[in-house]
Amino acid sequence: MHHLLCDKGSSHGHIDHIGAICQHMRKRELNGLAPAVYYLLPQLVEPVKELCRIFSQLHGRDLECFRCPNIVAVDPGSSIQINASWYVESFATDHVVPSQGYILYRQATARGRRIPEVAYTGDTRFSIFTGPAHPDLLRVKLLISEATYLDDSPRLTENAQKYGHVLLRQYAENEHLFRVIELLPLAFLGGTSQVASAFNPFLPEGDPLV
Repeated sequence: MHHLLCDKGSSHGHIDHIGAICQHMRKRELNGLAPAVYYLLPQLVEPVKELCRIFSQLHGRDLECFRCPNIVAVDPGSSIQINASWYVESFATDHVVPSQGYILYRQATARGRRIPEVAYTGDTRFSIFTGPAHPDLLRVKLLISEATYLDDSPRLTENAQKYGHVLLRQYAENEHLFRVIELLPLAFLGGTSQVASAFNPFLPEGDPLV
């Protein structure tokens, strides 16, 4: 239920990242919730509105949640105010289609400072970290990113670049970039045993994943 209570932002238009948006709209309506706000790249706004029209046709009647969805176009570099203490900034990422990530800031009003707390990259190549894509990307406490490819075979190395993803070893080879970050959860393709066997060569001796 908690996932229904929030506004949503998407990193890009691939189906595994945006495919459930109409379902989210309908579930909120069924639970008596007001429409959420959906923050999307400008080029995704009209295609998603068309999806809403198609889902209404499939449903057999004009549904309120799809009639006028609350979609806000967000370019990289935009700022989204959540409340007086929190806001989000978007930044461009490096995928095979237009894409962006988000950094969540806490506004320390007493000192007039902004503190980068969390960053989410979505699917991306590693180039956003060596840039970096945003001045605060490597200063957050929690960085949520991806390592789609665990193996560093020549074929998968080529695929990572071709399809806009990250190899696990790229984090290990550039560990100096992430020393400020307290926690770095990664999204993988693979089972637990594959993750452990891929991680272990990069961990201190005697401290393997199990």
